[in-house]
Amino acid sequence: MGANNGEDAEVGADTTADVVVIGAGPGGICTAIQLRQAGIEDVLVLEKSAGLGGTWFNNRYPGLACDVSTDLYSFSFFLDHEWERPFATRAEIVEYLEAAVDRFGVRDAIHLDTHAVSAHWDDEHGRWTVVDSRGGRWTARVLVGAVGMFNEFVPPAIPGLDTFAGPVTHTAEWPDGDLGFLTGRRVSVIGTAASATQVVPAIAPHTGHLTVFQRTSNWVFPKEHGRYTAEQKRSRRADRSVIEAGRAQAARELDELFADLDNEAKTAEQAARALANLETVRDPAIREALRPTARLGAQRPLLSSEFYETFNRPDVTLVTSPIAEITATGIRTADGREHPTDHLVLATGYHAHKFLSIVDVVGRGGASLREQWAEGAYAYLGMTVENFPNLFMLYGPNTNGGSIIDKLETQTRYIVAKTTHVLKNGVRALEVRPEVVAAYNTQLQADIGAVQAWQVEGSRYYRAPSGRVVTQCPYTVVEYDRMTREDDLAAFALRLEDPS
Repeated sequence: MGANNGEDAEVGADTTADVVVIGAGPGGICTAIQLRQAGIEDVLVLEKSAGLGGTWFNNRYPGLACDVSTDLYSFSFFLDHEWERPFATRAEIVEYLEAAVDRFGVRDAIHLDTHAVSAHWDDEHGRWTVVDSRGGRWTARVLVGAVGMFNEFVPPAIPGLDTFAGPVTHTAEWPDGDLGFLTGRRVSVIGTAASATQVVPAIAPHTGHLTVFQRTSNWVFPKEHGRYTAEQKRSRRADRSVIEAGRAQAARELDELFADLDNEAKTAEQAARALANLETVRDPAIREALRPTARLGAQRPLLSSEFYETFNRPDVTLVTSPIAEITATGIRTADGREHPTDHLVLATGYHAHKFLSIVDVVGRGGASLREQWAEGAYAYLGMTVENFPNLFMLYGPNTNGGSIIDKLETQTRYIVAKTTHVLKNGVRALEVRPEVVAAYNTQLQADIGAVQAWQVEGSRYYRAPSGRVVTQCPYTVVEYDRMTREDDLAAFALRLEDPS
């Protein structure tokens, strides 16, 4: 691994840089690379975990893999990595990000085991000061939040959960090691969304009996899960156009899946693919229970060609009656049935609406990002917000959709350009104008409101507690890229450094 472990930042000591980036996932790594390539060398990346990779390092539940083709889940400037599969596993993605850090020489910028807990703007001096959990202070002219969406997992609000006598494991806190601790055990998985579709097939062969509790059925599309053959690897090494073609095809498929969700003919064609996948389930009653009821697009689409097959196993049970309570020995459902359990697995996801507000960020005039986002996170282009000068975000509010790597490259290009302007032109504070943010988000929410699939009850994953859709981007990757390439310096208020 080899990146800085943070020990060189003594408690209470000040470390200064031109740019501090919070988070060493794909976004933070891409930012460090692009800043260095733009000639901005003085960059520090603070990562709370013991390794780089962000959510890919922190999550390690069995079956975890990318649901976007690895051809598209690759930086456009680093396409010659030899992937093992068309859809990479967690370990492969971490390996790729490690390789990127070394290929582009930014490992020295990354400080591991450095958990940023607060960031405060000094308006007099035009600086951000980040404080880590050990009391270390990191000061920079520009701050980039690259913490993403998946930081705080959701513990289900089920009566009696704290009374269960056996082990409870959330997929976000899965332990390292083999699955021997599940052998012969009665295991109950709560949830059937993204993490469940991956973990359920992976652990089913290892349990004594597996019971899956479903609140809402989901749209699950087929997914290629094999490895590249030796011949395919040779072809990909010999001819980069093979990879480029794979990227183009994957992008088209994503566009087809997400484009025009209110077009009945298009969605019917897509729905047919998922329903054909559902036909894998042999028992008609189980198949009907797994049949999605929400309209396509209201929920996050899932990919797995193994999830449905798991329910053909005699040692796997699907339960759709709502959970009434958890007892010391199992789960009681609303139909009065008791489901004895030795081990609980919570596949209940993340608070995807908090973004950078997981850090205590205080901007100009004492403005609190958490308070400013009380009704739901928002930003201009998903990257910057009024009252917070020289602050940018990656994978921020309303930027989810398409390949996140594509989106991160677009955002990084924009942030590098703005950072360059700040550093090269003596700009003390670059702050987006409130009226610009308001106009952008008024139009954004109108465009989101026009997508009927996101307005139904089943779209809760996309929403803040207030009900505002805060995750989804209503624009295609191409449209969003075009929007970020416009000359928008007039959207910002600039204050120059005091020449004295």
